[in-house]
Amino acid sequence: MHAEPTAERPILTVADLRLVAVAKPGDAPVELVAGTTLHASRGEIVGVVGESGSGKSLTLRAIAGLLPPGVHLAGGEIDVAGIDVARAKARDLRRLNGETVGMVFQEPMSALNPTMRIGAQIAEAARAHSRAQAKNRAVDLLWRMGFKEPARQYRLYPHELSGGMRQRVMIAIALAADPPLLLCDEPTTALDATVTMRVLELLGDLVRELDIGIVFVTHDLGVAARLCNRIVVMYAGRVVEEGPADDVLRRPRHPYTLALLRAVPTRDGRVEDLQAIPGAPPGSGEPLPGCPFAPRCAFALPECLEPVQLVDLGDGRMSACRRHELLAEAARA
Repeated sequence: MHAEPTAERPILTVADLRLVAVAKPGDAPVELVAGTTLHASRGEIVGVVGESGSGKSLTLRAIAGLLPPGVHLAGGEIDVAGIDVARAKARDLRRLNGETVGMVFQEPMSALNPTMRIGAQIAEAARAHSRAQAKNRAVDLLWRMGFKEPARQYRLYPHELSGGMRQRVMIAIALAADPPLLLCDEPTTALDATVTMRVLELLGDLVRELDIGIVFVTHDLGVAARLCNRIVVMYAGRVVEEGPADDVLRRPRHPYTLALLRAVPTRDGRVEDLQAIPGAPPGSGEPLPGCPFAPRCAFALPECLEPVQLVDLGDGRMSACRRHELLAEAARA
């Protein structure tokens, strides 16, 4: 089940992923993620953006084999460095987490064990990598994460650290066993702007130094613009646009991406220029016969109520919109 990724084979390939939830036995399944497709390779950071409830975090958890209770894989393929996650047995999933995939959660204070010293928590994650060298590995990772006195700070407890330091400890734990893929679930949400910049710089350095791949989930387009090489836009459990970060953010080819950008304040813009997205995202299980964004879209046509597929536009661009050419003109305007 294991294979070394190559330039021709990404570390991560997700194809037509479908996730459903069943509240209780006998209930009809509710579709939460509908046909998501994405990939990541060494040396790149892929940003996954969208409103809350778009399926970003669930997709990340499916990749790591950590779906919450009641949520099930209903279809699709997940390949992580040659491991077929969808069909992996429990022992393979244990190896997946740590050796192949490192996970950085949104709130480190709830993810870290408050009764253990931070060094011991990093060393525990590193023991699968090298039990004899676990402590040295933990001290080295603390130094790499920017801790000035790692041998002393190894003995600190999570409550003795700032939010940014705790998040860097989480990154150290995720990297302890040298995984080729790092999954980050909105790791900067609870951090202030200065600490966020430091964490983003650290992640960028890690990609270059360790030649790993990162999938970075965020609702902050500014963070995605600073960090990511490529951006995947999700809405209502679907990928609606994908492409190089600069292209997606400067020349969006889906109305949802354009609407997100128009709702973001700019340095020289005025508050009255911000445009809220009308309406609300569809609820879980709500029937979506056509484009899920059509009820909120200023560009919608009657045919948008018919099924629409993600289309390859060339140059690495993908869009699930029939009017993507008109969107390009609107974005230029």
